[in-house]
Amino acid sequence: MPAASEPPPPRVSVVIPVFNAASYLESALASVQAQTFADFEIVAIDDGSTDRSKAILDHMAAADPRIRVISRPNTGIVGALNDGLAIARGEFIARMDGDDLSLPERFAKQVAYLSAHSDCVAVGSFFTYIDSTGARVKWNPRKTDHQEIESALLGGDGGALIHPAVMFRRKAIETVGGYRVEAQWIEDLDLYLRLALIGRLANLPEVLLHYRYHAHSVNFTRNDGRHQRKLWVMEQAYAARGLNFNPKDWPAPSINPANGAAEARDFALSSLRFFELRTPWRYALRAVLLAPTNRRSWKTLGYVAKAFLGIVPRPGAA
Repeated sequence: MPAASEPPPPRVSVVIPVFNAASYLESALASVQAQTFADFEIVAIDDGSTDRSKAILDHMAAADPRIRVISRPNTGIVGALNDGLAIARGEFIARMDGDDLSLPERFAKQVAYLSAHSDCVAVGSFFTYIDSTGARVKWNPRKTDHQEIESALLGGDGGALIHPAVMFRRKAIETVGGYRVEAQWIEDLDLYLRLALIGRLANLPEVLLHYRYHAHSVNFTRNDGRHQRKLWVMEQAYAARGLNFNPKDWPAPSINPANGAAEARDFALSSLRFFELRTPWRYALRAVLLAPTNRRSWKTLGYVAKAFLGIVPRPGAA
């Protein structure tokens, strides 16, 4: 039982590791504060930031008692997440990052789902990529059925559940032992594979998160040793399921830098669905500037022009 002076635990603990996220942190926290489901606490772990992140956290915590700030030397995301889990009091753990945006109904819908499906240990959602300016650039649906999600995970796709969009049962995370430092930078894939052994995984079929896609993301800056760690995680996951694992079937992937011409062409076309005036043009022109001799870049620019003139269709509205 909590002490008489201690408030009752919230239903949801929002665990947010923060490392040099000052550019977007205030907006990310504001998106959590704007949730229609208000029974939550925010556990923000400042992972040795060298920018203004700690000052922003302290300022916002002074105005909102639901925000609890842990500041400690940098250990990387696994240490930060486990430190946050250690003091989280909620029945459910909602993940968030310091540069993303949760839509207002996210917590309400995920809590309702977990409350209605006792066999589910983690639920994510569809999401959209937003760029450094906050413009929506791509709609990302996910598989919603457990078997399809687990199959994608066993294929090495940690994005089958996008980490900052997931809400977990705290007891389930504790049962499987939390995040493992040996899986640093693929800690989400590792956790999902272990959770899938004790319960069901799901994604809600609607966008509940805007995921910030930019060159300073961990996906682009933390790749040292990732492939070897992934082989270790996958070998264990296969063994736990009685499956054969051959590392020769898992060659190291090539790392594509952010904001290349191919990516710009992709975002130029995918952002058409959002009916925002400037974004498709901005990425189509970027593709041409980055690859002026590539016919696909000019073809993309032409398609964007035709879409705005109504000559060719846009993707379905999101």
